[in-house]
Amino acid sequence: MKEETFNKWFNVFILLGMTVCVILTTLGKFQEPDARKTLLIISAFGAICGVASTVLSANGNILTFVFGLIDVCIYSYMLYDSKMPSQLLLHVGYFIPMEFIGFFSWKKKGATGKKAVHAQRLHGSKWIWYILLFIGVFAVAFSISYFSLKAAGEPINIPKNILDAVVTTSNIVALVMMAFAYSEQWYLWTLVNISSVVLWTITLIKEPQAGYAVIPLVKYSFYLINGINGIRIWNKLSKES
Repeated sequence: MKEETFNKWFNVFILLGMTVCVILTTLGKFQEPDARKTLLIISAFGAICGVASTVLSANGNILTFVFGLIDVCIYSYMLYDSKMPSQLLLHVGYFIPMEFIGFFSWKKKGATGKKAVHAQRLHGSKWIWYILLFIGVFAVAFSISYFSLKAAGEPINIPKNILDAVVTTSNIVALVMMAFAYSEQWYLWTLVNISSVVLWTITLIKEPQAGYAVIPLVKYSFYLINGINGIRIWNKLSKES
């Protein structure tokens, strides 16, 4: 009962904290003369769905994929509107299908809106395959980042490019692990969140005028706290399974 109470209030803290941040940011953006208010509201709704998805995922609740799908669809539209074709392709071609794959995979593993998924752990050769997958995706992500900047004549910051590739790779591989209910996914999500916090902190230090960076910094800080709790919960779920 003590653990259930802790999880309940922890989830409230994460959801309420991020919701307040999203609302305050949206209201602030409303004051700008060229603000697209409808798009801001839709974006805020998607962000809140994303937070709900993350909290539900940490608790092994299958509804994480429902809220995650809403979040990814809305974010995909934002990418389309912002003319970011490579990111749009990644979200439409990878993240959206993975939401469906994850939903039906978790359903087979006993997950419902009230019952947590039967989590599992990586063993033997599966570790090798996921390590190779991580290395392969990282090589591709870093190469794309490096050569696209070089072709555009932009200054290349190797440490920042490495961090960016680590975040992209960890997102892709962790989502595969999540879809098949491996508890080790949370170590990768934690890597994603730490790397993202570092990236946005560097942005704020080197570009003080980039005030917008405060929002993703706060978001990934909340995600990091939630991810640490996810490690605890999923280690217990995998032992029970």
